[in-house]
Amino acid sequence: MAKEQKPRNYDEKRRAPRIKTFNVVGYALYDARGKRIGKGKGHTVNLSQTGTLLETEDKIRGSFIVLMTIDLEGKKVKVQGRVVRSEPVVTGGGFLTGIEFMGPREEQVQAIVAFVKAYQASKNNL
Repeated sequence: MAKEQKPRNYDEKRRAPRIKTFNVVGYALYDARGKRIGKGKGHTVNLSQTGTLLETEDKIRGSFIVLMTIDLEGKKVKVQGRVVRSEPVVTGGGFLTGIEFMGPREEQVQAIVAFVKAYQASKNNL
């Protein structure tokens, strides 16, 4: 009899606490040499000081990613990240991709604040 496989648990290697979010983001993918190899859209599932979990329709195939969103004042916010893993969603469809933030710390903090403010504003409008 085959052993039932459990889905991977994204909680296993977390270095920082995460908060649930739902922010629509655009992204651009880059290979290890920095060549742009794709783009798409998705949404955040959760967010921490060190990274985010992104849900997309397609598997993220690349080494690096730039996430883009619009803040509450209508300004474009970008944050660079490293793709840690991309796996199928257990139920439904699509893919979950773990992204570790990188690049200038100020850029990371600006993006995190924009994500949290936009998420809180959308929750308050429900």
